[in-house]
Amino acid sequence: PTLAYFAPARIWLRPPRLPLLLLRISQRSLSVPRPVCIRKMSSGASKETSQETSVVASSKTLSPHSHGSTDIATATTAGSVTNLDAASKRKNNNRSNNNKNKRNNNKKPRRSSPSASDKSKYSARSQGYGPASSQFAASGEVGDVPHPGSHASALYAGGEASSSSKEKEERSPHPKRKLAFLLSFCGKSYGGMQMNVGVRTIQAEVERAFFETGMLSLSNYGYPRKYGWSNSARTDKGVHAAAQVCSAKVLVPTPGEDLDELRVRVNERLPSDICLLDVKKVTKSFQAKTARDKVRYQYMVPSYLLRPREEVRKVFEDVLAGKKGSFEQVVGDEEATKVMDDFRSYRAPADVLQKVDSVFKKYEGTKKYHNYTNSKSYTDASAARYMMSFVRAGVVEGDDGMEWVAVAVTGQAFLLHQIRKMVSMAVDVVRGAATEEQMDRSFGDGVVKLSIAPSQGLFLDMSYFDLYCARSTFAHEKLEWGENGSEATKRWEEFKREKIVKHILEEESKEKNFLQYIYNQEFHFYSPNCYKFYEGQKNGGNGSSGKGEDEEEEED
Repeated sequence: PTLAYFAPARIWLRPPRLPLLLLRISQRSLSVPRPVCIRKMSSGASKETSQETSVVASSKTLSPHSHGSTDIATATTAGSVTNLDAASKRKNNNRSNNNKNKRNNNKKPRRSSPSASDKSKYSARSQGYGPASSQFAASGEVGDVPHPGSHASALYAGGEASSSSKEKEERSPHPKRKLAFLLSFCGKSYGGMQMNVGVRTIQAEVERAFFETGMLSLSNYGYPRKYGWSNSARTDKGVHAAAQVCSAKVLVPTPGEDLDELRVRVNERLPSDICLLDVKKVTKSFQAKTARDKVRYQYMVPSYLLRPREEVRKVFEDVLAGKKGSFEQVVGDEEATKVMDDFRSYRAPADVLQKVDSVFKKYEGTKKYHNYTNSKSYTDASAARYMMSFVRAGVVEGDDGMEWVAVAVTGQAFLLHQIRKMVSMAVDVVRGAATEEQMDRSFGDGVVKLSIAPSQGLFLDMSYFDLYCARSTFAHEKLEWGENGSEATKRWEEFKREKIVKHILEEESKEKNFLQYIYNQEFHFYSPNCYKFYEGQKNGGNGSSGKGEDEEEEED
């Protein structure tokens, strides 16, 4: 019977069942070794063994009458087994070497303790000396050195923290939990929300308070990615937020995991212009940036920006008496005081407020905002944004008698400078410097040059997590603030009224940012071609950057 069966890419020695039974009986009687069943062979060994297997198949080892053939078959079979073992060993060795090389290539470099020069270099950067280096990744961490924008870099510079001290650190007995934090802050004294080299940031101050409270271990202090830090919105230099939501996996050192007591302890270590309003447990996979469904921003507009253009221009001309030039050249303290005294007495009438409602409502829905940001064209799909609402949120009067109109915009996400340019365009339509047709064309396939409103009136008002709240179970609290009348909501309203809005009103009486904006609009921006529509051009988003930085989000 045939003992060799050849299949594509495989060689099997598989005798039929009945001859195999006879073969085993004959081998037992003659003490002949059993033929080897070769399941799989490498391509290199197939040629060597094919001839030997044919010899085994053709030899008369099964016949008890063939004298002397037993030794021949045994030798042939043993030789084939030896060759097969050598080939399989070579293949296994090559495979193990390849796997070892892959593991070595994918292995991350071992962290090394920073030298004295490295410590001084990173410490200098953290204190604002020297430029930031391109070697820092997005997380800002290099080797065993913490983020250069973190206060933890000072521990390395002073020798208080090192790799050995981290190894000796005892494991905390407190449980680790994924928590969501509702933060409010006045960003006047800070260089933004995210950690950055050489500037004071909100995240660095919050991280230090967490560390001093016992929520972060020494090995995690200065490494935001280790404890999964995430924030719901991006805020830049000088920008305020009434409801910034952040998430992190931290230790809970309070008895019974009392989150309200944890909030009080953290606030004791935070500056007065930063306040932790609420702390809630969330799921392990929660990320504040990706879980946020929508966000609401608020902008404070001085009522005199809504005044008819002719009246505003006449006030400047009467006070300046024919002087021309930039705002710094022609508007001194005396002239600014006279102009502001006239503007403080203005109150927006009902018909103007109704026009504010109708004009800002034009932004609702999905439109192309390539002209309301930088470096985007109407062909870019990411320029299309969905605005859920843009409404008037009330009227506020400052201590100096100035009237302000608050407007609130709610959307899924915003582009850089988008809200400030939306406010500038709508204000010009209300005061008669632009038409509603020009506003409608700004969403079309072309380019319109738009101005940008000051950043001082803009702040993040509320973040929403509707989809997360709909999926959350009884074990996790819903992330709802602003309308439920809770203690956290009351703290949010108080901080927004006493810290953020009050600061915006007082800042304008001192710095006169909006006065400079309206002067530049009247005497420098407005021209016969200021709102001209260039159809078909793709380089949208041009316009002056204005004073200060804005807090709107970059495209995700």
